[in-house]
Amino acid sequence: MRSFMIIALTLSSCAAPAPPTWSVEGEELLSNDGAWRIRWRSEPAEIPLNAPFTIEAQALPADGAHPDRDMALAVDAAMPHHRHGMNRLPRMVPLGGGHFRAEGMLFHMEGRWELYFDVSDGPMTERGQTEVFLE
Repeated sequence: MRSFMIIALTLSSCAAPAPPTWSVEGEELLSNDGAWRIRWRSEPAEIPLNAPFTIEAQALPADGAHPDRDMALAVDAAMPHHRHGMNRLPRMVPLGGGHFRAEGMLFHMEGRWELYFDVSDGPMTERGQTEVFLE
């Protein structure tokens, strides 16, 4: 019986920590090399033309591990067919747990935008991107 208790205690101490949970509900994408899952949503939900909006995003390791404390997220956007980006640089606010808010986003033209999420963990940066059509 005693050996059973030792084995049970040993196994319980080896249990993996619970995987991180999403704090952002919305669109989900995988970064280009597959290391990060990114969820994002805009506020307001329908991105306005030529008016500021906010993006809330969370980046979590695709393998289910907890994000590193030193990780960072940058959000940017461009119109590849017009060869330009936004006229503003958003202000990034870290909210903890891989959760960030990009304030001051602005799409000043109608058309196809590419929205970029650059996740940096130490010296490595990996991009995830998605298209947004603004009419």
